[in-house]
Amino acid sequence: MGQFFTDDIDALLKSGHGDYGRLSRIKADFEAKKLVTIEDRRYVDGLIARYLQPAAQTEKSERIVKIPEKRIVPPPPTPASVPEIKYQKTVVEKPIEKMYGKKKLRNIVISVASVIFAVLIISVVAMNQDNIISMGPSTTKTLETDQTSYTLGDIISISGSTESTITKLTISDPDAQEIWTEIVKVKADGKFSTLVIAGGNGWEKAGKYTVTASANGKTEETVFDFSPNESP
Repeated sequence: MGQFFTDDIDALLKSGHGDYGRLSRIKADFEAKKLVTIEDRRYVDGLIARYLQPAAQTEKSERIVKIPEKRIVPPPPTPASVPEIKYQKTVVEKPIEKMYGKKKLRNIVISVASVIFAVLIISVVAMNQDNIISMGPSTTKTLETDQTSYTLGDIISISGSTESTITKLTISDPDAQEIWTEIVKVKADGKFSTLVIAGGNGWEKAGKYTVTASANGKTEETVFDFSPNESP
């Protein structure tokens, strides 16, 4: 009790609680005689209980460390089993091989190739013949009029080309009767031309008239429409 008792009195004196003079006297008497009266003892204990013990209990309670509760973690759920996916192979039948078979298919391919080859040969031969003809001497000539229809009094322009030096031109009516003829000289470039007035004897009928060019035993024709009525 001795040391703790004086320590408590010092704490009371330091904190200013209680009667300073009485506490000092009680401390001095206790240190000198090691005795204290019951009344003084109760006085000191009352001050200690009132001022010192609550602080001590508070300090003690602050030192208590809270132990966290241990949580129980449930085990993870068992994963659901994934059903196994089974893939079914799809068999695609080859319709050509099923219907004809490999041998028949090969025969068809050979036949088609033969036809294509024959067509190519014919085309090549035809092209060669065209080239041979075009490379020979040209005997073609042209014959035309400046219009396709005329009326009484119109001037008809006839032109063409030939390899001959002269050509004979004739005009026939719808009944194939010659109503006009002329011998025309051919120019150096092989072209010829002349003019005819639509009118006179033989131009009384309406219809198609034929122009004919004759040279070196060959003829060429062209036609035009004629009306004996004068144009307004």
